[in-house]
Amino acid sequence: MTEATPPDSGGNAEDRAERERLQRLGESYSTSPYYRKIWLSDSQASRLMGDRKWLLIDAVLRGDDVSLRSARILDLGVGSGTDSSRFETLNARPECYVGLDFLEVFAREARRSNPWMSTMVGDAGCLPFPDGTFNLVYQSTMLSSVLGADRRERIFREIARVLAPGGVFLSYDTRYPNPWNPHTRPLRSAELRRAFPGWRVKAWSLTAIPQLQRALAPYSPAACRLLEAIPLLRSHLVVLARRA
Repeated sequence: MTEATPPDSGGNAEDRAERERLQRLGESYSTSPYYRKIWLSDSQASRLMGDRKWLLIDAVLRGDDVSLRSARILDLGVGSGTDSSRFETLNARPECYVGLDFLEVFAREARRSNPWMSTMVGDAGCLPFPDGTFNLVYQSTMLSSVLGADRRERIFREIARVLAPGGVFLSYDTRYPNPWNPHTRPLRSAELRRAFPGWRVKAWSLTAIPQLQRALAPYSPAACRLLEAIPLLRSHLVVLARRA
């Protein structure tokens, strides 16, 4: 594993304040018993939501002829590495997969969970990679934690910079405000279309409101499926943006 201090990407005082807020937020997530509990991958609700999410992602990648066998992949905001193990089952090559996180504690945890992968500490707004390095950049609920519009735009520019021609940005994130978590802002498909002009952008809604699923899953997984069948109750989006 490569370890480094997140680079100082400069910027004005507002941008520095946003980076410091993200640092504090990530640290609070990593130590909070509440967030640890609700994000446990072995809870019934987490398994249900994760399985549905990755069934759709697999179908989306296949439908767009994205082969992971030869793809160089960057996982932005890798967290504990739960999604990394899913990429492994979809035949991602270990030597072509990099997980990056703002916090060292998450980069280390992802590496412990997935010894096959490389992880590093870094800032998504100042990626330490040459232009055109990756065929696929992936993020899951990382961008919704970025509240500042300028910082989001900087991250979008960095994603576009490190993607090779024909490369794909794959995103899974919230489309509704979360009243239980004021530290997030939705990431809607319209914002991604503006961020990547001229790219082909497709979006699919999924994931019934997680709080409802956590309450229902221990008693009736079928009820969770019924909730997800109602479009207005789907709280997240999978978005695929493909560079021309």
